[in-house]
This record gives sequence, structure tokens and C-alpha cells, in this order.
Amino acid sequence: MRPLLILLAVLAAVSGPAVEAWGKSYDHPTIDVSFRLLPDGDAEVEETRAFRFQGSFSWAEIRRSTAGQYGTYRISYSGVWNADSGQATMFKQSSDGSEEILRWNYHAADTTMRFRIRYRIAGAVQRYADVAQFYWQAIEGDHAPIGRVRITVRAPAASPNLFKVFVHSKARPGELRIAQDYLSAEITQSDIPETSFVEVRVLLDAALFPRASLRRGESHESLLADERRQSETDRRQTLVLLAALAAASVLVICLVGAYVWTYARYGREPAVAYEAIYEREPPRPIPPAVVPAILTQGGVRNTALPWAFAATLLEAARLGYLEIEERQGRGLLGTGLFRDDDLVYRLTEKGRSLLSGQPPQEVRRERSLEQLEVRVLKAVFRDAGKGDEVTGDEIEAWGKRMPGRKSNFLLFVEQWGPDLRKWFEDKHFRLDDAASERAKGWFIGGAIVTMFVASVVGMGIAAAVAVPVGLVLIVLAVKGLSSRAREAALEVKRWEAFRRFMADFSAMKEAGPNLLALWETYLVYATALGVAEQLLKNLQLVAAELGGSAFRPTWFRTASGDGSGGLTSAGIGSLDTLTKSFQNFQNLSRALSSSSSSGGGFSGGGGGGGGGGSSRAG
Repeated sequence: MRPLLILLAVLAAVSGPAVEAWGKSYDHPTIDVSFRLLPDGDAEVEETRAFRFQGSFSWAEIRRSTAGQYGTYRISYSGVWNADSGQATMFKQSSDGSEEILRWNYHAADTTMRFRIRYRIAGAVQRYADVAQFYWQAIEGDHAPIGRVRITVRAPAASPNLFKVFVHSKARPGELRIAQDYLSAEITQSDIPETSFVEVRVLLDAALFPRASLRRGESHESLLADERRQSETDRRQTLVLLAALAAASVLVICLVGAYVWTYARYGREPAVAYEAIYEREPPRPIPPAVVPAILTQGGVRNTALPWAFAATLLEAARLGYLEIEERQGRGLLGTGLFRDDDLVYRLTEKGRSLLSGQPPQEVRRERSLEQLEVRVLKAVFRDAGKGDEVTGDEIEAWGKRMPGRKSNFLLFVEQWGPDLRKWFEDKHFRLDDAASERAKGWFIGGAIVTMFVASVVGMGIAAAVAVPVGLVLIVLAVKGLSSRAREAALEVKRWEAFRRFMADFSAMKEAGPNLLALWETYLVYATALGVAEQLLKNLQLVAAELGGSAFRPTWFRTASGDGSGGLTSAGIGSLDTLTKSFQNFQNLSRALSSSSSSGGGFSGGGGGGGGGGSSRAG
């Protein structure tokens, strides 16, 4: 008995540290990072990291790279503090090749602690002739799980002419807010994966960094000339000012009066006798992509077209032109850890025939794809991919590529959207009322003439009042003075009622089990209308409550390979992968063109900024 006790004691002594190590873990509930960009191109950084410890910990380390795509940087740490008590913590900075290492010590066990870290990045901003760039990984690419990140970037001064922010991360898109005074931007993101960095690229006016080294020659003459032009408005004689202001007042009254009269006469929407709350079927059998293009007034909004693009891919799959397969990555060294899932789109024989110019043989009694839908397949398989197969990541990479001032995706939808609207008008009826369009044209033309007269006759003073008012009224007129045709107003109401039906569980439940047989048709329209996730949740609930099942799609295969039998409530839930995979399509059309002065977006690319590295604690 004694040898057994000794053996057990030895095993406990040996295994104790291992058990303790396996039981230790930590994460970051929040990380707040604030960058203050300086006129000399450096950046002062204050970072507050919260650590939630399970087990005993005594040290933490952050490695940051000093090499980036656009040059090298110098990092100087000034201190580490307990963010709650304000007490300074001993720290050490060292170098390892191109990495700067920060390490500090503490004592923590089964608690949450917050540390404030301050450092300076020398050469953080690259200044060029017409733009300045700050490109930095605020969150390193190897870290513990992060609940929420808030990143603030503050410019040395207001930058109204150019303030664009791009966020690179594999996390779900968050929120980006650019301050109205164009002094700062704030990014918030949640649930950052352990192997995903959060990288910020900010483009600002190069004039904000006069002491930063200029990578290309530039003159200050344009800035000085602009300043002189701004100051000319202040040098006016008193009599000219009074006369011009009086003239401007008359012109403004005329402009506002003309707008009010035109709106009252032509701008109001026609009254439509339609009181239904829901439509239980698509109001009209049109391609799903067309729906977002006809719901807006006076034109197409690019922000609605990513859903139309996604719906077209689903519709092509439903009609047998392609198949969609969920593919799970093997993860790190084939262990399944840090796995990155993706969708694979694969042309069928019918799809290959279509893109090769040969009329495909129709097997089912379904409609053929319209040329507008074929254009999406060509973009996906011929431009984004180079064969009969393309992944979601490849589509996203193609969409974000910038061949010029605009991204591929933005260039595509700017041509595609108006054609969708025109297709509907050619096949059915005009969407905008012709009389209101003529009235809008007359008003805009009259406003332009009025502003020109104000600029010439008023010697600049009347223009200072009449021109801004005229421009505001023109912007309002572009949308406000247009009205839909009576048929179009009814069409919009019916599609909005159909969207409400797909998003309302109680309405779908009342429709009964026959609804499940049509779920594929509903899904493509729900995707186009932006309610696909709600639809799938409702279908799942309906199937569970009514005890029914839907036909399993032949065009979609999950990573598990389950592709036979009926689609139960749980099976419908697995299709949520489809709708979530289209989320990044919504990011592609936002602020990826240098033709806009401000904006930004989230994407899964990047990696060229400085500051990348890793962090750990023990």
C-alpha cells in the first residue's frame, strides 16, 4: 500500500503544473486604442486592454512589427499603468529582428484587470503629393479572443476634403463613424477571432502633415491660391453688400416659392387604393435582382444592389446553372483550429453551355436567365474566377480590386443597376411619372439660371446666399420633385407587403405547411429584399411548429455532405451559412472609390500596415 501512495504522490507532483497550465486561460473583454496623428507624421498612441484571467498570471507581452508595406517605423514605449488604480507597472522594451517587444509583470488570479499602454510611432504617416496615409494594425494578428474593440483616429486638424477610413479584419463588419467636424473617426467591432488583426488605413489631406517627409515633390502654391480665393469674399464695399443681399433675398424667395409650388403640383405621390398588410406570394414573376432597382424613386441606389447581386447567384443555382458548396478549411496544421469556412460556386453543364454561348438544354419547366443575370455569372466566373469554379473569397477580392478610381464591384453595379430598372420599364411600365420628371427638369434648369444670374449681377454677394440655397433645393428636387407613376406606386406597396410577410413569423405560420414547398423561391426574393436571415428563422419555426419539412435543394451542399431527404427545421437553420456569406457583398460598394471625399468600410483583406505581431500572457 505504501508504494502505491508514493506513486500517487509523485504523479500528483508531476501532473500538478500541467493541470494548472491547462486550466489557465484569458481573454480581452474590451480593447480601446486611440491614435493621435501629429503634424510631423508621428502618432501618439494610448491603448487600454482589459484582461479577464482564469487562473494565475504574472506577465504579458506584445510584439509589434516595425516593417510595413510602405516603409519602416520606430516604436517607443513610454509606460504601462494599471488603468483602474493608475499605478505604474514595471515594463521592458526589447527588439527581436524587425519586432519591438513590450513585456510587463503583475500578479492576477481569477480576476479582470485593465492596463493602459502608451507609445509613440515615429514615421507613422506617409505623406505624398496629394494624400497622406496612416496604415497600422491596431490589433495584432495573434491574440486572445477579443469581445469588443474601439479604435479612434484623430487628425491634426479638420480634413473635410479627404477623410476616408478602411478597416481590414476577418471579424464581422462593425461600425464606422466619421465626426461631422472631420477631425476624427471611430471604429467599433465585436467578436474578433484569435487570428484576425484589425488594421486601419486612413487617407487624409497631405497638408495636415507639413513637417512629415514628402515622398514626392509638391508645392504649396495651390493651398495659398485657395486661401486667397476664400479671403476675397471678405473684401466688399458696404453699398455693394447691401444691394447684393437684397437681390439675394428676392432670388431666394423666388427659388423657395418655385420649389414649393412645383412640389405641391407634381411632387406628391399618387394616392393608391391598397390596404393589404401582407402579400403571400411575389407580386410579379420578375428576376429577383430587378426588385431592389424598382423600389427606389428616380433611380437606383447602389447600396441595395449587393443584395441583388447575391440573389442572382442564388437564382442561378435554383434554376440549375450552378451549384453552391460549403467548404470548411482544415484549420491550423489540419487540427480544425482557426478554421475559415467559405462557399464554392461551381457551374453545372447547363451553366457552362450558357456562358459558352450555346443555348442550354432546358430540363425543368423554369424560365431562362435574362442577360442581366448572365452578366453576373460572367463577372463571377470569368472575371473573379478563371474557370468553372470560384470561391466567395475570390469574388470578394475581385470586387475590392481598384483598376482606377473605383472598385470593380462599384463599376459593375453602376452600369448594372440602371439596366435592371430599364429592363422592368421595357417589359412592364414606366416607373416615374412623366409630368413630374418634366417639372423637375424645368425647376432644376431655372434654379441653375437663377444662380448664374446671382453670381453675375450680385457681384458674388448674392451668389453667397442664393447659390447655396439653390444647390440645396436642387438636391431636394432630384428626389423630392419626382413622383412615381400610379402603377409604380402600387407595385412598390405590394413588394413592401411581400417583404413584411417574409419577415413576420405569425403571418407565415398562418399560410400553412404549403409554404415550405416554395421556400427556394421565397429565399431568392428575401435575399434581394435584405430579409433572408429573418425568412430562414421564420421557416425554421414554421417547420418546427407545423411538423413539416421542405424539399432539400439539389444545388446546395453543406460541409457535412448531407444532401438527401427532406429539409427539417434544423436543416433549414443550416442554410443560414448562405445568407451570412453574402454579408461582405454589402461592403464592396461602400467608399472604395477615391472619387468620394469621405467614407470607408470593412473587409477581410489587408496586412500591409505596420504594427502587426502577436500578444500573449502567462
